[in-house]
Amino acid sequence: MKRSTLLFISLCLLLLLSGCQGAAANEAAPVLSDQRAQEVQIRPEADAAATLAPVSSPGSEASWPVTSTEQEEEDLPLGYCISIRDNLPCSIDLDGDGEPEIVDMTTQPGALDGCPRWTVSVKKGAQERTFQTDILEDMPFDLWVGDLDEDGSAEIFFHGDAASDDYIVYAWRSDLTPILFEPDDRLVRTDPDEGGSDGKSPVFSGYIEGFEDGHIVIEGVVDMLGTHWGVRTFAIGDDGIIGPVSSVWSFEEDDRYLTVAQELTAYGAKVARDPGEAFTLTAGEKVYPLASDGCARMWFKTGGGKTGVLLLTPDEDGMVMWRIDGAPEAEFFEFLPYSG
Repeated sequence: MKRSTLLFISLCLLLLLSGCQGAAANEAAPVLSDQRAQEVQIRPEADAAATLAPVSSPGSEASWPVTSTEQEEEDLPLGYCISIRDNLPCSIDLDGDGEPEIVDMTTQPGALDGCPRWTVSVKKGAQERTFQTDILEDMPFDLWVGDLDEDGSAEIFFHGDAASDDYIVYAWRSDLTPILFEPDDRLVRTDPDEGGSDGKSPVFSGYIEGFEDGHIVIEGVVDMLGTHWGVRTFAIGDDGIIGPVSSVWSFEEDDRYLTVAQELTAYGAKVARDPGEAFTLTAGEKVYPLASDGCARMWFKTGGGKTGVLLLTPDEDGMVMWRIDGAPEAEFFEFLPYSG
């Protein structure tokens, strides 16, 4: 065989071997890449640690995964509260003595009608305190704990649907002693013995929207020139009583309006400001309610963008809800959207 022929055959063999090695390397590369990706997914030490931390934040109603009796006990949140509804019973140190209490919700027969009602309990060792609410067992509820006023001891908050979205709010100290609310037309006295002095009550008509900066955000119904849902912030005062922080119930701005039926006097003012210069609303004008103090004033804006406030007085005879300049409110508007 000629030398040139041998050289040609050797060169072909060399190229063939190189190609096989390259193909093998190319087939192995994706396998190694997949293995590395799987290792990253199944060994995320940082992510695993993060899942053990509280996931709720101030104002959030998300459940707190570390409050269950089967999980590690955590300190009370300061300045806000967290929902424990989905983690009952839960173990948490309510009074700051280093020993956890067990907080739970059960149903027990009502004293008057025997119907099962939601009852909150706080148990420590052999001692247990309970408080029965007016909420029936098949109605929705929520339960929060936290050190809202940052005094070193927990507060417990509860709201439930008494009937047809008529929510009521309860508040207690760590030993289930009721925290009273300042007098307001939304106070609900289910038992004369439950109320405190000066008309205060442990039950408040409203819905807890959340907690933020040491405040309770409550949504409630305001019946003034119609039925409106308003939001207002409350806090525990130095006297231990829950009272309003914001001066008005703020309404969500939307396309709902009242149509003026005859001339009436209004006063220039922005929301929560005192009445200014008087002006006249004329028949046909649209009035969009913005806020109310719940007792005498309704702030609004007109279709033209002007802001003002209407002054109202409650009807002493009980024939109508409110009067404007001594006349029934219904005389000044084509329709008032009261519900119920």
